[in-house]
Amino acid sequence: MIRVNATGCSLVDNLFGEVSFSIDAYERYKSRTVGDGGLATGGLVFSEALAGFAGKDYIHILKELTGKERPDRSNIGGPGIVPIIHANQVKGDAGIQYRFAGVVGRDENGKRFRELLTRAGFSDEDYTETSLPTPSTDVLSDPSYNNGRGERTFINTIGAADAYGPDALPDNFFDAEMILFGATALVPPLHDALDELAARGRNSGAFVMVCTVFDFRNEARLKGKPWPLVQNYANIDLLVVDKEESVKISGAPTVSEAMEWFLNNGCGSVVITQGADDVLLGIGSTGKKRPWEFKRLKRRSMPTCRYADEITASMTTPRDTTGCGDNFVGGMMDSIARQLAEAPSMTGRMSLDLEDAVFSGIAAGSVALTCLGGVYYEKAPGQKLEALDPYLTAYRKQLEESL
Repeated sequence: MIRVNATGCSLVDNLFGEVSFSIDAYERYKSRTVGDGGLATGGLVFSEALAGFAGKDYIHILKELTGKERPDRSNIGGPGIVPIIHANQVKGDAGIQYRFAGVVGRDENGKRFRELLTRAGFSDEDYTETSLPTPSTDVLSDPSYNNGRGERTFINTIGAADAYGPDALPDNFFDAEMILFGATALVPPLHDALDELAARGRNSGAFVMVCTVFDFRNEARLKGKPWPLVQNYANIDLLVVDKEESVKISGAPTVSEAMEWFLNNGCGSVVITQGADDVLLGIGSTGKKRPWEFKRLKRRSMPTCRYADEITASMTTPRDTTGCGDNFVGGMMDSIARQLAEAPSMTGRMSLDLEDAVFSGIAAGSVALTCLGGVYYEKAPGQKLEALDPYLTAYRKQLEESL
């Protein structure tokens, strides 16, 4: 049995589709200077900061931006929990156990979150309940942005996540073969202890994976200086960042230089997503402490899936780009967990294939493009895996044709 434990950002997403980023209200509330609390297209701001920036109550601002009294849909969100749900849905009989440690409030959002988690086929047994508000994010989606490729803006109410730290994790959290720290910037006590947590994961012998999110708190606090993540990157086996996060964390002027910075500072491997553009891959030093090694890369970048573009172009049902990156991480997790279950290489170390993980991630992210929200709610076990199959087939053919 391969045990995969995760923690980080887990919340209720309130989804507002068909929001135009070209209207006067959106322009009025857009950020003017770094960390001023205004809207950041493709990024995240805190609702309290936005209210201060605008000098208005947040509920009033939200209605101005969306023209709606309530969201089109509420969903499970968060780059910590959504990847785990995807990986759990597609694991089949692979002998992998997925768990997530998080926090919910004793409010309506918390009740709804638990209902949605059950509907997604996942357990809430490792969640702590508190009297603080359940973390939530209002997701504003403009499908016409970027020549029809779409973009989102996120407004987060941090709530109970502001009081969830390392001491709240289950006693056996580090008793696992793989550990994910997902978007801890939205869980400040965990984020500030990430260096220690990654080290504990490494010392326990687990494969440590970290995926990031726009760190609005440090962006506002540091005024353009590099965001802190960890001091010892050698404790991270796989780091997944998007192009903006890569330069914000590293302080490098370009994405390619950011890749080298992470690898030179000890990361076992790095994947940088770039929206609809190619995904970048890099492998660093294996290191004496790592019981695995990555196979040599044939590709340093991998394109997004053309088949997904063809499918979404013909769709008339509601969809958005919410959760594409989260499902991408989930697809990578699924691949790595399956590989960890295989026999060691001839060198006595596990041989891992980063390209296979990215392949799985791109297919998973492509399925999310056809949905409204990041979580695919199955009517029966195996439905998500069935939906994933044509994307795996089409993307494999695309890569073969490009050789």
